[in-house]
Amino acid sequence: MKLVMSGALVLALVGSFGYFSGQDATGNALDPDREETGPAATSEFTLTGIGVNEVCRVRHAPGEGSTQLDLDRSCARILPRLADARIWEERPDGTVVFVSAAGEALVEFYPGDGAAYESLRPRTPLLSLYREN
Repeated sequence: MKLVMSGALVLALVGSFGYFSGQDATGNALDPDREETGPAATSEFTLTGIGVNEVCRVRHAPGEGSTQLDLDRSCARILPRLADARIWEERPDGTVVFVSAAGEALVEFYPGDGAAYESLRPRTPLLSLYREN
């Protein structure tokens, strides 16, 4: 029993060596200012239109201001101008705008009641963004 406990203690000490030495498990030096993060987080939404029998996925990297926007091809069947959308822009008033590469505001959303966002412009078709779980 003493031998098993001694072996476990040795393994624990050896395993913690990398922690105390400033190296990771592969022997590489750790950067104390670097945060460990996984793959970039993405916010995902489902876009729907009233009277339109299509839905599509909308993705963007969360953050304030402008971030890259990724839309499924089927979004253009809901509203053709969405084919040009490249930027998700969050404004201080809580609205979200899909912007083209040329800087043109294509669709403007406001925080919705039930949906995460509902379209303000264009007026038709009424578009809604629902958060994916």
